[in-house]
Amino acid sequence: MIIGTASIVLGIICILYFVGYCIWAGLQNSFTIVWAVLGILLILFGAAHKYFLAGAPPWLRRIEQAFLGIVLICAVAFSILLGFLVSEGRKAPADHADYIVVLGAHVYGERMSANLQYRVETACKYLKKNPRTKVVLSGGQGVGEDISEAEAMRRYLEKQGIAAGRMLLDETSVNTEENIRNSAELIGDMDKPVVIVSNDFHLFRAKRIAQKQGFRHVEGLGSRTHLYTVPNSYAREIAAVIKYKICGQI
Repeated sequence: MIIGTASIVLGIICILYFVGYCIWAGLQNSFTIVWAVLGILLILFGAAHKYFLAGAPPWLRRIEQAFLGIVLICAVAFSILLGFLVSEGRKAPADHADYIVVLGAHVYGERMSANLQYRVETACKYLKKNPRTKVVLSGGQGVGEDISEAEAMRRYLEKQGIAAGRMLLDETSVNTEENIRNSAELIGDMDKPVVIVSNDFHLFRAKRIAQKQGFRHVEGLGSRTHLYTVPNSYAREIAAVIKYKICGQI
């Protein structure tokens, strides 16, 4: 009975989160739909457990127990990966890197999304503390964006007094792998110390992509993540880490 009720409650929470996320940020990526699908499945499972499986034959109960065991194993694996992501996002890089690379995120028209704003603010603090460090701003122009993500970041840093000569722009990349590859072409020397700047949830994968592509001295600098996007960002990132590992990209 408790399992059924808990599943229904969790399902409702997932659906409410999906609706709220879409209202607040729009349907930026297809992964967000997972919350609606998960919510529906949890409600269906909870209803089945509560109203139909109470008097079910033993073989059907054993199937349910096996299913719950698989769910538990997945939850443990998810928690372990989550721990790696959180730990990586909290590490502090050394000062005086030759370059920092700021990875792009969504822009609404010409206005940076909250997570992109956090990234560029974090980068700005590092640049002001380390005046000899140059910055690669990486991010193309996607749907609903009137300017490239790199250009949005450049405008912000320019207003903060960062000299144009310190900024290199990659305005063609559309994902993390292209961010790193195009930034490597702009930097040229893979032996130079590089710091990748992104939201805390993103650094675990971004650093390993950079290492896979040949960067020999790479660290990460994590910015905070907007509170409402935390569940979606971390869940999506864990799925991306698994995909990239299976495909040999990290």
